[in-house]
Amino acid sequence: MIRKYCLMSLLIMAGFMISACPAGALVNYESGQLEIDGVLLLQDAGDPNAYYYLPPAPRVSTKPDGSLELSVVKFIDPDGETSGGLFHILVTFSLPPDELEALREELKAEQPDAKLLGPVPLQQDQEGSFAIISGTLSDEGFTENLISSGKAPVTPGSKAAVAATLTPHGATLLWDSLNRPTSDVSIALSAYYEAILPSFNARIHADVSTVYTHFSKVQSVQKRYTKRQIRDIVDELVRTGTVEIDVLDRLPEDTASQAMQALVDMVSTKLTEIIFDTTAGFTAVPEKETAVEEGQIKGRQKKGWLAKLFTGTGNQKYYTDDQYVLKQREDINRAVFNINLTRRSVVKVPVYTAGNISGLYQEFKDNPRLFRVVNLADPAFQKRDIYFCIDGDFSGAFEDMINFAGVAVRKAYSDHDDATGEVIFTREDIREGHLSKSWTYARLGQSGADWLDYRYRTNWSIQGRHTVSDPADTDSWNVSSNPMVTIAPPLRRLDLEIDADRFLFEDADIRSAMVEVRYHIFGQVKTKRLAVMRATDADSFSTAVVFHDPEDPVEYRVNWYSRTGKSIEGEWIPLESSYLVLVPPEL
Repeated sequence: MIRKYCLMSLLIMAGFMISACPAGALVNYESGQLEIDGVLLLQDAGDPNAYYYLPPAPRVSTKPDGSLELSVVKFIDPDGETSGGLFHILVTFSLPPDELEALREELKAEQPDAKLLGPVPLQQDQEGSFAIISGTLSDEGFTENLISSGKAPVTPGSKAAVAATLTPHGATLLWDSLNRPTSDVSIALSAYYEAILPSFNARIHADVSTVYTHFSKVQSVQKRYTKRQIRDIVDELVRTGTVEIDVLDRLPEDTASQAMQALVDMVSTKLTEIIFDTTAGFTAVPEKETAVEEGQIKGRQKKGWLAKLFTGTGNQKYYTDDQYVLKQREDINRAVFNINLTRRSVVKVPVYTAGNISGLYQEFKDNPRLFRVVNLADPAFQKRDIYFCIDGDFSGAFEDMINFAGVAVRKAYSDHDDATGEVIFTREDIREGHLSKSWTYARLGQSGADWLDYRYRTNWSIQGRHTVSDPADTDSWNVSSNPMVTIAPPLRRLDLEIDADRFLFEDADIRSAMVEVRYHIFGQVKTKRLAVMRATDADSFSTAVVFHDPEDPVEYRVNWYSRTGKSIEGEWIPLESSYLVLVPPEL
């Protein structure tokens, strides 16, 4: 019983190691493969009637309504500034519903009990398992930008995206290649699936038999002589043991296979010990017969110690009788053992496949959702730049009185929200010569000439925290359709020239004269000294600029200073001319 329990423990342990191999969502590597219409079907490792399919190549994905998820666009600019193309595609690695249903029906016809579970579960090792193979899309002269998701669509329902912008030459070449049997765009996919492979198979066979034969024959003839016990005992033990061990290891370097080999070695050693142990094993020799045969006459028994004391050690006296004893015994033990140890490994089966996007234009060229040419002069894409420029006559006002100027712009649409924006001119902009700035708005499909109309307001920040707006009403706007608008503050510019004769200054004994102006600006009265003319000046001519309110007059006066220190203050006189000649008074 002990050896039976030992063997049972070995078998249970072997069973645990065999059952440790995973089988969920796995396929068989070799057995059960089918091919139907170019599609490889792989048998499930746990259910021989269940199959997974491996698509032959990636393909353009489709929407639920069956339309392709593909967009190829040529765009043309009549001005020749921007032309080229757009290419966008979604790729999947599965069968469309109609092909999948046809595959399921053909599988049923071939194997009525078979069922199709879906695509084989795929996995990817690293980034870059999804690649675009194209001369057009990979050439810098033809492609301006290429974006790819970089990952293969290995899970059910997943998709990979590819997008590219093309130069005019690249768009033309790609457009033409899609009309050929083999296009210039191929999609390559690299992944793997897990399959079960019998990597270790061991068979242990033992056939052992033990035969024990005992034959005993006794013949006695009593003729009154000292008899000698005649025996002829034939003992024969026949032990025949055969142990066969076959090991097939397909992955000798695998750690688990080495563990299985250790298990085989242990089972073989224990089984050999059990079989060939002559004391407790299956080949133990049965208990042999003793020399004394019970039931014989007393004269055939050995002398006791008391008889030996009186009669010596010789044979007892022969008794008159004839006796024959014939006995035969045979013990046979036989055992046969068969142990199968199989380990199934999970291996990664690589999948390298590629699909070409060909013949799409020939089939779908009349479908504008897939292929179309776009004119960038289309009202939906057209834009307009309008420019606002500071009137150069008032650029100097930024140094004297203006902090900055702002223009608020508004473009109204009938079916879209209004577009608004601002343009700002600072004192630094004027100093650097930036007197013009632009603002852009889109046409947004407006077909009439009124798409050129827009509204604007100007705001002027004046020193002293004054702000002047045009229009003054905050709810009003200036309307224009001109591409350029010149803006100026609500002031008038006066360019004044002052001339004096220095010889007259000397004759009148006048040393100098000072010219002042008085004017209104934004409703406030300002007094400004324009020039000082001296008799000793090499140049007796001077200019000045005055900005004032358009509706209010400008006045001036001249103060005279003699060589003796006497001064004469002039009166304010309306300025009716932009040219003044200074004539000294009589002192």
